[in-house]
Amino acid sequence: MAEPTQPLSIRLATSDIDHLTERARRISGTPTGVARELIRSGLSDGDPFAQAERLLKIERKLASLAQDMQLALKACDQTTDSLGRLETMFDALLRALGGEPPEGTPHA
Repeated sequence: MAEPTQPLSIRLATSDIDHLTERARRISGTPTGVARELIRSGLSDGDPFAQAERLLKIERKLASLAQDMQLALKACDQTTDSLGRLETMFDALLRALGGEPPEGTPHA
């Protein structure tokens, strides 16, 4: 279970915020996320074991998200297949109710 977090407010110069924003844009993140990781890195005093542990946690989260994404894509594909089958059956029902011969049957 994740440790509970608390908000922290800090004041930064506009140039520092701009720098965080640019760095976040390069990695498709948020300035808050970049600041959080920089603070955590600083709190570990550059300890390579602590940094490695953080990176492993991040890697596990990414792997979990990738797995969730694969399951979601599989479910979406199954739903699309089911929708196609339902559409085919609905079209056949409409033809039958309209007195049309089923597809593939020669007209009399």
